[in-house]
This record gives sequence, C-alpha cells and structure tokens, in this order.
Amino acid sequence: MANCNMNCVRATLFLLTIFICFGHFSVSAFEFQVGGTKDWVVPPTNDSKIYNDWASGNRFLVGDTIRFKYKKDSVMEVTEEEFKKCNSTRPNFFSNTGNTVYLFDHAGSFYFISGASGHCQRGQRMIVKVMSLEESPSSDRRSSGSRAAVFSVFVQFVVSYVACLLF
Repeated sequence: MANCNMNCVRATLFLLTIFICFGHFSVSAFEFQVGGTKDWVVPPTNDSKIYNDWASGNRFLVGDTIRFKYKKDSVMEVTEEEFKKCNSTRPNFFSNTGNTVYLFDHAGSFYFISGASGHCQRGQRMIVKVMSLEESPSSDRRSSGSRAAVFSVFVQFVVSYVACLLF
C-alpha cells in the first residue's frame, strides 16, 4: 500500500510539473516582416497608407518583433509629435543596417518613420499599436491552442490525484 501511495505522489508531482511548465511557456512572441512581402520603401503615390493598413491588419503583443528590410534608407522610432511633423532630428531609435529588428518591450503606440530625406512626407511611415498580454482577446492567435493544452493537462492532473486518493 505504501508503494502505491508513493507512486501516486510521484505521478501527481510529475503531472503538476508538466502543468506548471505549460503555464509558463504558453505564449510565444512573433516576428513580423514590415509590409508583408514588401520591403521598407517609399510607397507608390496612390498608396501612401500601405504601412498603416498593414499594421492595422495585424495584432501586435508585447514581446513581438518587427523586421524592416531596406536599401539605402533607415528606420526611426519617434514620438507622436515628431511622427506628425515627419521630424527625424531626435529619434528614440535609429538604424540604417538594411535589416533592422525592433522589439516591442511595452504596450502602447509606436511611431516609425524613414530617416531618408523626403521619404516620410511621401508616406514611408507607420503607427503600430501594441497590446499587453492582459489586453489581448481570448481568441488571440497564440493563446487559444496553448490554453486548451494547459486545461487538458490540468484535468489529467486532477483526475490522477483523485484516482490516487480513492484507490
């Protein structure tokens, strides 16, 4: 009988460990390519809202990254005021590597502009709204499958524990 109880305790601890691990790793970050398949370039004259349309069609969460690919250009993260003025004299972030990855480390609005002269005025700019994990809806692209897996492990844990107590 003591051996059975020890096996039940081991099984319960094992399942509890798995449950805790799933709980900590249920959300993962994504990397988005700015503009989809298009690079970070001056948009066509008749499509100056291409980047904002792209950004509003995606859901960004804290921890996600975006990748800017470009040639002979740059990308800057600026304040809302600087964004409205296409002012690039005091950016919060600047890169001109041609392959820039930017991490969203907090929730809120992020304002990006090109640092090349005249590009921002021609539409090469974008606003990205980032949500915290708490703000994201339950139908979020990352969490629905993970939540089902965590719930399944939790149910197995409870059933195993009850079975050990009864038998």
